[in-house]
Parts: sequence; structure tokens; C-alpha cells
Amino acid sequence: MEDNNILVTTLHWPLEKKEPNAMTYLAEGKIELVINIPKNIEKEELDNDYLIRRRAVDLNVPLITNLQLAKRLVESLQKTTPESLKPKSWMEYL
Repeated sequence: MEDNNILVTTLHWPLEKKEPNAMTYLAEGKIELVINIPKNIEKEELDNDYLIRRRAVDLNVPLITNLQLAKRLVESLQKTTPESLKPKSWMEYL
């Protein structure tokens, strides 16, 4: 993310019980999008991932779990500026 000029904060896993923790940030509404892709199939990794995904879903936070989709999002954000976005009405999409 940092390579693409996207501001990031490193958070601790839910099971680490240290702050800043992903679960605390989710509960406080500090996270607007979760990109959660397991890097391996170890039990601790999968348990932490499950807790984050479950909390995101419970709090209606958008969740991306597909690596290709996450990469495309970052590429799009890198190429898009606020000035290039043009608001449209719903009728313009029909």
C-alpha cells in the first residue's frame, strides 16, 4: 500500500491483545474497508482472519478477500485523483 502512496497504519492481530488492534479500530469505526487475504493456512492466521472478517461483516464494513480484486483496487486508486472523478446522477448510468 505504501508503495502506492496509500496511508496505512499497522495494527495488531485480534489474538495478540495489543493496541492498536484491528478489532478496536473496527469497533470504533476507524476502518472503512477491510482487505483480508490469508498468507498461509496456519491455525492462528486463519483464526485471526476469521475474527476480522466476522467483525467487518457484523459492522457492515466492506470486505475484500480476493487478492486479484485487491490489486485492481490499489491500481485504480493509484491512477485516480479526486479531480478526475465526475459525479453522475443515477439516470446517466442507464
